[in-house]
Amino acid sequence: MATSSSAPKTVTLRSSDGEEFVVQADTFAAASVLVRNMLEDDCAGGAIPLPQVTGRILARVVDYCNRHYADADAATYVAEPFSSGDPDLERFDADFIGGIDQDTLIDLILAANYLEVQRLLDLACKTVADQMRGKTVEEMRAHFKIVNDYTPEEEAEVRTEFSWAFE
Repeated sequence: MATSSSAPKTVTLRSSDGEEFVVQADTFAAASVLVRNMLEDDCAGGAIPLPQVTGRILARVVDYCNRHYADADAATYVAEPFSSGDPDLERFDADFIGGIDQDTLIDLILAANYLEVQRLLDLACKTVADQMRGKTVEEMRAHFKIVNDYTPEEEAEVRTEFSWAFE
């Protein structure tokens, strides 16, 4: 009895909280350097554990990768960091990243960095940079919930030493 080899190979990704996602191996290998290396080194027996990524965030990463890398021509989308040339993908990116809260955005950055999904990392980091653009130090502290732990004297010294950054 012959088996069909036309079925795409799948791999299971296991999040830190035990959720499992069955994904197309070639799609995820094209998206993630970490997964590609594990597949190439034949370390993907059973499920690939991803101890630094929760199921909630991994679901979003899988969704992103399926949209961006499932197409056989995915390499053409990666050539230009912030423009795919595909209006549907650009609309997907805007919807994907636009409506998320700050904590989810930071978790996506951490997951994209850990999994080495460069295009997602670029998109998420660009979003943070866009949030910072045009804000004063005080506005950024408020936006990112950063506690000012400088004494007034230390802050005055920093503002003097790096006056160019406060212009």
